[in-house]
Amino acid sequence: MSAARPFVFPWFALAVLLVAGGLVYLLAPVLTPFLAGALLAYIFDPLVDRLQTHGLSRTAGTVAVIVLAGFSLFALLLVAMPLFQGQFAELAQRIPAALELVQTRLLPWLAQTLGIRIDADLGTLKTWLTEKATQNGADWLPTLQTGALALVGILANLLLIPVVMFYLLRDWDTMVARVAELTPRPSLEVVTRIARSMDAVVGEFLRGQMSVMLALSVYYAVALWLAGLDYALPIGILTGVLSFVPFLGFGLGMILALLVALLQFADWTGVAWVAGIYLAGQVLESYVFTPRLVGERVGLHPVAVIFALAAFGQLFGFVGVLLAVPLAAILLVALRELRGAYVASSLYRGGYNPASPVSPAHPMSAPLLESKIASLPLIHKGKVRDIYAFGDDKLLIVTTDRLSAFDVVMPTPIPGKGEVLTKVSAFWFDRLKAIVPSQALAIDPESVVSANERDQVAGRAIVVKKLKALPVEAIVRGYLVGSGWKEYQARQSVCGIALPAGLQQADRLPEPIFTPSTKAAVGAHDENIDFARMASLIGTDLAAQVRDTSIALYKAAAEYALTRGIIIADTKFEFGLDDAGQLVWIDEALTPDSSRFWPADQYRPGSNPPSFDKQFVRDWLEASGWNKQAPGPDLPPDIVAKTAEKYREAMTRLLG
Repeated sequence: MSAARPFVFPWFALAVLLVAGGLVYLLAPVLTPFLAGALLAYIFDPLVDRLQTHGLSRTAGTVAVIVLAGFSLFALLLVAMPLFQGQFAELAQRIPAALELVQTRLLPWLAQTLGIRIDADLGTLKTWLTEKATQNGADWLPTLQTGALALVGILANLLLIPVVMFYLLRDWDTMVARVAELTPRPSLEVVTRIARSMDAVVGEFLRGQMSVMLALSVYYAVALWLAGLDYALPIGILTGVLSFVPFLGFGLGMILALLVALLQFADWTGVAWVAGIYLAGQVLESYVFTPRLVGERVGLHPVAVIFALAAFGQLFGFVGVLLAVPLAAILLVALRELRGAYVASSLYRGGYNPASPVSPAHPMSAPLLESKIASLPLIHKGKVRDIYAFGDDKLLIVTTDRLSAFDVVMPTPIPGKGEVLTKVSAFWFDRLKAIVPSQALAIDPESVVSANERDQVAGRAIVVKKLKALPVEAIVRGYLVGSGWKEYQARQSVCGIALPAGLQQADRLPEPIFTPSTKAAVGAHDENIDFARMASLIGTDLAAQVRDTSIALYKAAAEYALTRGIIIADTKFEFGLDDAGQLVWIDEALTPDSSRFWPADQYRPGSNPPSFDKQFVRDWLEASGWNKQAPGPDLPPDIVAKTAEKYREAMTRLLG
């Protein structure tokens, strides 16, 4: 009997996508309520999850969310519809006057000022609009009778949406689990990571964009009302709702508002106020609402959103419009995956690649608590790294499997930890080199030691330039946690930086903050300092450069990590100066040792999420009764195994 042919997942996935695309194209006319219900279920799933944590069953939480959403929509329509009906009827009656204004003032101005002549017979259009605006209900009866069947279909679809939403929302977690069960086992980890990345991008965009639409609707409606503009409510809400398509809401809303202002106000002051409101609204949308509520880390460019809406709308009609943004986000993640695979490939890099992830063919080496390289002079032993001199201007840094907690080195190594830290650092050094150069050199560490010492450096060492290290550590915090949370509770500030009131534990900060510290010797504790103290140690200009570079590194890394299902809550950088006085990134780069990594799918403000680091060790030490003084106690095997697994998971998520 011949051997079974291997299951090739990429081709299978491509076939599934092609079949799904064909079905969407053929069934587009009937898919709208199902897709709308699915999108609503996806958006409200986190809320139902939160209700479950408070003791409600999944079904009860689903019913509560749908009832609340339905009641809110009904109340909104009950209040808004009479206002809309009256204002739209009055607006329709004033359209002929607007056309008269265009014909008597705008067209002559264009001809005289810009030399643009437009021949337009607006008389017939004005007469038709006047007749339609003044017709009573009986005149529309034949049209309504003709379209009665279509109206019934629309109502049926509207009633179907909450039904679909209920069943999908109730069974959402079960369906996700069943899809995971059907995923081929060799591809499960990769598929799960990519799915989490897609979920992070799509969820951040959809939920954030809805908040932006609401904020803009309120802003424009209130601002136009305060300016005294007629029809402020419908124009403001229309502007906010259409902002889902970049610049469409702003452009169309501004045109409508300016036309009404020209008809209403006797001078140009009112028109100028309306124009100013829209210009200020565009600034708020671009620099306040969208960055804060959607997040620049999503990475969906406005042009990509416009193209996706146009392309999928052309292919699949209104169904395509519903699918446009989720599919664009999925395509974005796929392109990032392809780029990451290409950058990590030998085709791009060539030769030695310290950032390549460990594969089953190259398993982790035996634990290394202390390196013993006799062929090179040892010049420094840190908490985790042993540093050897290689020539006059280079260093060999060996990252051991030592683990420090509470500034004390533990006597038990964590298998594979040194290799994880080395590969993760090499990855970040290469990825973020456009922001600041690193001290890493493209020299294979195994080539600089004796043959019998190569097993001590394989996969866990790096050759670097010898530099003058700065006497400070650059810490960037993007979330309120750890010592920062404790200080905030006491002073509503972190390292002298005032923060808004009302923040919860693990809340994302409005902007990342820079909180430096001194560098302590082994066994001593680092000391948090403010920027002024740092400037007194290394100089104001250099301190500002370190601060700005650190924040830029954090933002770029946090944006990428989120696409891999990881939140970087905070991190620590170290820098040095080369012979020319240029700032250089040294030591380690955004590793589980120097950073606080959280799984994005488990993040909930108000509680401290689990970390991809040595938290298992810290928790065990806290419960053991140890006095946090050297020497540290031996670690139990289960704590060692769990900690090693967390380090490997962090590397796998980031590097693939």
